[in-house]
Amino acid sequence: MPAREQPMQVNAGWAHEQSLLVREERHATVTRRYETLRIFSLRAVVMGGILGLWWTASGTLIDRLFVSDPISVVTSFVQMSLDGTLWWHLESTLLEMTLGYILGVTVGVALAIIVTLIPWGGQIVRPLMLGVFAIPKVALAPLIIVWFGIHLLPKVILAASLVLFIVYFSTLAGFAAVSRDLIASIRVMGASRSALFIKLILPSAAPYIFAAMRITLPGALIGAIIGEFVSSNRGVGFLIAYASSRYNTAQVFAGILSLLIFVLILNTLVSRVEKYIARWRPDQVQRNRN
Repeated sequence: MPAREQPMQVNAGWAHEQSLLVREERHATVTRRYETLRIFSLRAVVMGGILGLWWTASGTLIDRLFVSDPISVVTSFVQMSLDGTLWWHLESTLLEMTLGYILGVTVGVALAIIVTLIPWGGQIVRPLMLGVFAIPKVALAPLIIVWFGIHLLPKVILAASLVLFIVYFSTLAGFAAVSRDLIASIRVMGASRSALFIKLILPSAAPYIFAAMRITLPGALIGAIIGEFVSSNRGVGFLIAYASSRYNTAQVFAGILSLLIFVLILNTLVSRVEKYIARWRPDQVQRNRN
């Protein structure tokens, strides 16, 4: 075979391999989009079935006074949105939830870092954290309001209390999951303890932290609502309690619907932040390419 024909055959083979890779990536992208569309379709079918069952049962199998119906709930939601009632209450609840969520995540991660850096810190603090975590926060709500008043602070503390412990334990689990062989290898290369923690341990624990952040979003909301149930004159919790006392079930469900929408929006934002921060991970790199 002439020498000049060999590079041409090598180039042709390389081009063929690249063409096959492009086809596989396109096929994977189409398959992934199809699966996403199918999942959304199934979700819509399930939601439509639940709403249809609710509509059918309301007024026939169950008294409408207690369960209302989807049309009345949407009507009440739109009416409260237009007259500003919902936004006035929602603003207070979202402020309490957001501040409590940020406080709980920050303290939980910071406490896990401090405990990890202290020798035997985890073993010393673990029984105390488990004991406090086991206390029902509903039982603590009246006491917290007695200590800190009836304004913003107790609701923020209650929201943070339902976030802090889960973030703390998840962060510790993320630190413990880092490969000890990899840590030993990096130490042999001369990495300092701070550099090892910042560049290896903390990034490796990021998936655990973000998973806890997604899980605790409803928890922060529950803490704020509990505080508003116990003592408040504003907020969605107060709105739901007031509407329930007047047997206005449609308004109760409308308040719950507003909270559901906001939690879904926050969950989407947290997922986007996770994808941006963890874009170095192999699975994220592959998703970004596709």
